[in-house]
Amino acid sequence: MNNWIPSPEFEEKVKKSYQIPEVREEFIQALQLRLDAQQPSKQVQSNTRRRLSPAWLVAVFLLAFSLLITLVVGPQEVWAAIGRLFGYIPGVGIVDDDQEFRVLAEPASITRDGITLSVNSAFLSESRTQIDYGISGVPLSAYPRDESVSGCIKSAFLRLPDGTRLESEAPVPVEVNEATFVLPCIFNTLPGTVPIEWEIPLRFIAPPPEITVLPVTDVVPPASDQAVSVAIEKVIKTDSGYILIGAVRSSLDENQSISITGMPVLRDASGSKVPYSFPEDINEYEALVLDKGDQPFSFQFKAAGIDFPLTIEIPGKIITPAVSDAVAEIVFDAGSNPQPGQEWTLDQKIELAGHTFTLATITVDSRNGFGFRFETSGDLAGVNVKIGGHTPVGGGGGGDNQRMINQSLAFAELPKGKLKIIFSDLMLASETQFWQGKWSPENPLDQWPADALSSDSVCLNADSFGQLQAANESLNGRALLTELNPEINQVIASLDGSRRQVLVPRGSRGVFSPDGQKVAYTGDHGIVILDLTTQKSTKLQITAGRDLRWSPDGNQIAYVTAGDADGIFITSVMGGSILKQLSNLGYESLAGWSPDGSLVYYALPSATGDGFLLRSVDVVTGVTGDLFVLENSSRKAPMPAVSPDGKWIAYRASDNSSLYIKGMDGSPARLLLDNPAIAVNGLAWDKGGKLLGISLITDSEQDGEVILLQPENCEVYRLNLRGILDGIDIP
Repeated sequence: MNNWIPSPEFEEKVKKSYQIPEVREEFIQALQLRLDAQQPSKQVQSNTRRRLSPAWLVAVFLLAFSLLITLVVGPQEVWAAIGRLFGYIPGVGIVDDDQEFRVLAEPASITRDGITLSVNSAFLSESRTQIDYGISGVPLSAYPRDESVSGCIKSAFLRLPDGTRLESEAPVPVEVNEATFVLPCIFNTLPGTVPIEWEIPLRFIAPPPEITVLPVTDVVPPASDQAVSVAIEKVIKTDSGYILIGAVRSSLDENQSISITGMPVLRDASGSKVPYSFPEDINEYEALVLDKGDQPFSFQFKAAGIDFPLTIEIPGKIITPAVSDAVAEIVFDAGSNPQPGQEWTLDQKIELAGHTFTLATITVDSRNGFGFRFETSGDLAGVNVKIGGHTPVGGGGGGDNQRMINQSLAFAELPKGKLKIIFSDLMLASETQFWQGKWSPENPLDQWPADALSSDSVCLNADSFGQLQAANESLNGRALLTELNPEINQVIASLDGSRRQVLVPRGSRGVFSPDGQKVAYTGDHGIVILDLTTQKSTKLQITAGRDLRWSPDGNQIAYVTAGDADGIFITSVMGGSILKQLSNLGYESLAGWSPDGSLVYYALPSATGDGFLLRSVDVVTGVTGDLFVLENSSRKAPMPAVSPDGKWIAYRASDNSSLYIKGMDGSPARLLLDNPAIAVNGLAWDKGGKLLGISLITDSEQDGEVILLQPENCEVYRLNLRGILDGIDIP
């Protein structure tokens, strides 16, 4: 598990990317795909694995994903002489190597009122019990809307045949091979909203022969005189490569900290990029001895074809508080009746501790709070904001880029009238630094097993991406893009990049109609239809939604909303009225329509923890059917997209930088992109379902470079476009 301490800038980005309602809707939509893409596939967990830990937790899935990156920078590996005391079991993690253990005989699940609880695995030793379970299908309405209200916090436990109750950290006696998993209630749900008192019988057995315990080798890192150093401290050699476990450690002053500001780049001795992933079953906090401020990591990669040593470069900043007790104050008039969404543009200079920054805007959010947006020259990392005479019940802070800082304050009752805004505790950021390190195994193998996914099935990887040819200048068609720099704009551009038009200033996340003549997007107060021929805009009489998907006939739009009403809705394009509600969760990922317009497809986290589950829902009867799991899909944002001909679904992989295509008949998924860049942040089919446009975050282009791919024959071309790809229209 990858529990490195995130930078304040990125932490705020993650919050915004999942529409926590303290930020304007258009800003959330503009950043959603970009920020989703920059996150690893690991979920936030506690610092111990000796517990009954849910593999999927819908509330956490929605509001607090694990954050961006895993760091690996290390010196020459030194094999320790103390011997191997621990082992590693894929799917379980690091275990005591000299202890006998048992496992779950088979997964078990139960479904009640559309909610599924699944116990997926178990590990039992004489000192440890670990049960991983998942929950799927809990509606957002079951969780508190008010931060001052808490839902259920009762813990799951095991009940033995004799009635004994075992808490999460208690080992199960070796003579006991059966127990009942008991979940008193789903975490943080409100009374009366979902079923309670869940029970699933479990059976434990000796590990079958196919379960292998891999040695965990201790590494003694050399001494470092650097203020910031990265040490590889444990190594696991897998069947295909290595897992490296270590920590970014610093000898900075106690009041200083490190902020990682970008993705690490890993290259072998030849300069070729090395793809990597994040092992979700590693708990670095148990594996390592950490000091305050240390940032642990774990990092997995395949070693075939790698020319060691590896070089890793990581951009970051050192954060230091301004040595001053200085405060600054302004008076702000919120009026007698401030409303959610209301915004004041101040552009007011603030002088604090010898530094100047600008308070650009103040916004009212929907949680009885204010959002403060600051502009800075780049040296401001954060500032504390208070409202005199008012005690907040919550808040947060960070930045959406290196020159914008956001702070928020939530209150039990929104302050009104003239308010004294107090600024203090200025945090300063250094210039971006680039930390490098090298790592090499002591005895690298000459031969590694061939990848199960042969190069014949992959259309693009890190090496071939750099060699892509530009598309033919005669290629006819248009792309719909969300540009983030220098301003957030919804634009339309020819595929060769020669013509570009801003459709919606500060707009984002649009979608072409099937005939390519209209664009639908979410505006400040609802869904808007823009006619590309007449440039006339029509606002539908409904609230804002996300994941907009046109019906094949262009008469309806499906969308997802959360707030006053949660779930998937269908609206009429002509009348603008809501025709039907198809689901009630609020966090569904819409994937598209069937070609005849009878079904809408959407994905949601599977309780089994092995990917998102694809569902269909009949738009007339409302009957829902589970189709299949999108295997190895992103745990947070798979970006599912069904082709218009209904034959394929494309989706983002668990590493967020690879891409799969899978037959809608349930046939096995095929890997199209094998980690060619930092992340996939947008994809769209052409109207014929033969071409797939994909935008990729790269080292040189953080907003996205766009490629055009024909999955059937793996023809790939680079388009002269930049931004998050929202749609393509090819005649």
